[in-house]
Amino acid sequence: MTVIGAGYVGLVTGACLADAGNAVTLVEKDPARRNLLLTGRSPIHEPGLDDLLTRTLDAGHLTVTDDMRAALGDPGVVIIAVGTPPLPDGRADLTALWEVVADVRAHAREGTTLVIKSTVPPGTGARVDRQLAEGAFPIPVVSCPEFLREGSALRDVSGAERVVVGSADPDAAAAVGRLMNLSDAEVVSTNNTSAELIKYGSNAFLAMKISFINEMANLCELLEGDIDHVSTGMGHDSRIGSAFLSAGLGFGGSCFPKDVRALQSAASREGYSFWMLKSALEVNDQQRMRFVQKIRDAVGNHLGARRIALLGLAFKPGTDDMRSASSVAIANRLTELGATVVVHDPVAMEKAALELHDVEFAPDPYAAVTGADAVAIITEWDEYKQLDWTVVRNLVGQPIIVDGRNCLDAESLRTMGFNYHSIGRPSHITRWNRRVEDDGVVPVAVDRRITGDVPAEPDLVAAGAAPAGAMA
Repeated sequence: MTVIGAGYVGLVTGACLADAGNAVTLVEKDPARRNLLLTGRSPIHEPGLDDLLTRTLDAGHLTVTDDMRAALGDPGVVIIAVGTPPLPDGRADLTALWEVVADVRAHAREGTTLVIKSTVPPGTGARVDRQLAEGAFPIPVVSCPEFLREGSALRDVSGAERVVVGSADPDAAAAVGRLMNLSDAEVVSTNNTSAELIKYGSNAFLAMKISFINEMANLCELLEGDIDHVSTGMGHDSRIGSAFLSAGLGFGGSCFPKDVRALQSAASREGYSFWMLKSALEVNDQQRMRFVQKIRDAVGNHLGARRIALLGLAFKPGTDDMRSASSVAIANRLTELGATVVVHDPVAMEKAALELHDVEFAPDPYAAVTGADAVAIITEWDEYKQLDWTVVRNLVGQPIIVDGRNCLDAESLRTMGFNYHSIGRPSHITRWNRRVEDDGVVPVAVDRRITGDVPAEPDLVAAGAAPAGAMA
């Protein structure tokens, strides 16, 4: 089989299929990536991938080339795994895909089956099928979307929960389903467009779930709820489940933001407004700016001359992917507000340097927090959870932690003397009191920073004597 495109999806898929004993040719045009792959090294950070590449190359099961025509010379399965990046209007850019389709039409042999592994808008597979039907011999087109999670992608291929295949040719779909099923997973067989919608629908639903729990976290802050307890209680309901119910800084990476916008764009082109998708994106953007405001509140609102340490830059642990990472929006906004921002990440520093230009890069987390007025947790790497926080307490300028992932032990940090803030938990509470005025009782929002025990709060606050921090 031939896998065209050695990006994240193509590389992981090709290596796993080769490890299963298949003869796989990986086509990669970029010479730097190709030469790196030939040495058994991956251009992306994915646990276990370097070892897998070395093993399959040494066994002769995996071949890397830039010769598309030669790779298509024998009949077999051709898997398209090229990138489909977003255009400014949210649509997926299918330029690379159509270039590959043209090559397949020109050079593939009779008996070839084309598999679309790239994430493409609904209807794309059917369009490709119609184009290839006009050739000298039929080339069945099977849509087989990927469901990889960065950081666990090898397990997601070798132990897939389900394999989705869509095609107008049932025999081709069945054959591809058997080929891709490395874990005795359930195979879902449908048509091309439905398979594409399963991919987009899955990512969009999970993105909306993340935005929903973040909205609940924001409400917890207003009503003195605890989002950890709320999400745990909700997650015990089998209809809801606990996955993707962790409050934080929202979703990022290569899939969720892109796919939600692409599905919204596809709906718009059909004259339909998918309002829930728009809301999910808006909540996601706002969550990052709310976090910036948390940092401002924690240090006294004025960020000029403040030094803020950001721990974690990749959009999630286990990867160096900076695409749509919350760290970029947060760091840029902090610098706009006058803060000096110093950053660290265990694996994403090189890629982050291409995205962040007005920050200081620290060689280790302890250097990052030295002299900081606030330490903000952006990515929940184990390395940060396991820091010696007593050492950190002696290094910081001010003992303030703003935990964007709710991954640290609040009580132990408070015991050490830290002023700890998080998402949706009772550390940064807005309460509604009442203030007596001449014309009656009106609500007053009191924003309190909790640094120790919560002081008793009177039922009524006399006019003109609102507690410090009260906002009319």
